[in-house]
Amino acid sequence: MKKLIIVTILAALTVGVLLALRLHGAFAIGVASGLLNLIPFAGIILAAAVPLLAATLQYSTPGPFLTIAGTVVALHLVSANLLIPKFIGSRVNIGPVAATVGMLFWSWIWGAVGLLLAVPLTAFVKLVADCNPSIIHISNLLAETPRPMPRWALRSGVTVRRAFPFLRGHFRVKAKS
Repeated sequence: MKKLIIVTILAALTVGVLLALRLHGAFAIGVASGLLNLIPFAGIILAAAVPLLAATLQYSTPGPFLTIAGTVVALHLVSANLLIPKFIGSRVNIGPVAATVGMLFWSWIWGAVGLLLAVPLTAFVKLVADCNPSIIHISNLLAETPRPMPRWALRSGVTVRRAFPFLRGHFRVKAKS
């Protein structure tokens, strides 16, 4: 739902600029540019290419081309650096350092495909760590705001000594003394 709001804002602003330039088909071109702007990495190129190609059929001076390119780049920078992290990044709860390290790691493992899938894969690792209390430390390393450790998950001598009788009685596990 939040991506739909971001796409609507980008498309409306792009349509407004294209209408101000009196570009033929401004509505359809602006909506397409707004949608293409959300594609990771190649979105800015595709979002700029559509209106610039349409402008080549109508304009011969560099003014409209610079206006279109400047608008698309500015909207992309605002959406990629402000809107998307604010609305969507808070749902994933991955810290910026973890996202950067994840991008480096996954691109080292899988190259360009790893770079494209870095944030979702890092979010998946964090989700798995969130679901397993024994590796909550990894979840806290990846999180933007770490969760407090539950008392029973802390490794201390008292917890281990209290666990041995429970394990002996229920699972018939022999502990080394």
